[in-house]
Amino acid sequence: MNDAAKNSRKNASVKGMASEHAYRRLREEIVRGLVPGEDLNEELLTSLGLSRTPAREALVRLAGDGLVELMPNRGARVAPLGWTEVREHLEGLDVMHRLVSRLSAVRRTDKELAIIEKDQARFEKAALQNDGVLLTEANLQFHVSIGVGAHNSVFERCYRQVLTQGIRIDRHAMFEASFQSHNAYTTHLETIMEQHAALVAAIRNREADEADAVAAQHAMLTRQRITQALTDSTPLGLNLSFTT
Repeated sequence: MNDAAKNSRKNASVKGMASEHAYRRLREEIVRGLVPGEDLNEELLTSLGLSRTPAREALVRLAGDGLVELMPNRGARVAPLGWTEVREHLEGLDVMHRLVSRLSAVRRTDKELAIIEKDQARFEKAALQNDGVLLTEANLQFHVSIGVGAHNSVFERCYRQVLTQGIRIDRHAMFEASFQSHNAYTTHLETIMEQHAALVAAIRNREADEADAVAAQHAMLTRQRITQALTDSTPLGLNLSFTT
């Protein structure tokens, strides 16, 4: 390989790293504090230390995730979030949880099971650190790994998108600050971990019906928690009215 080719590959690698950093940085900001509908203007991007090209690439990816809305000739903004979006998310989550969990129980390989178990342990470790973003990411990765085990690229892609869309809802419903007490928060985490363990056991034992049933319970737990949190307190920036 000549020097020109080496430099080209190096530049591409650096560019890719910058784009990935911008993506993760913006996604974290959306989860931690940016308000639905807030403009993602150049001033904000600069304050986050992001240069124009990587930021633009990150915004396109985030739009694909459903976290950002691109507006022709007007830039970008954090995607709006109201009851309609929450309802549609929960409906999609219920269907995809059950579908991919059932398929993963039948199709997963031993290597994929090991990854699922590793991500289960990662979530449990994150639960001890009281970091909402870390916990949310660990939960997403656990379920993504189950989606990989389903061996259907279409379902995996849809599942990943539904899970990614849910991370900004988690900020309003799953972080400790949204619970009535520390005890309520820890009890909820314990229930999640129990359901994760039951789901992994069903996938390990190739029990498709059990995986489906546990996944349905898991989706219901999420529905109940989000409904309670958003009913008890209207978070800043959420338009809690049905849209047509």
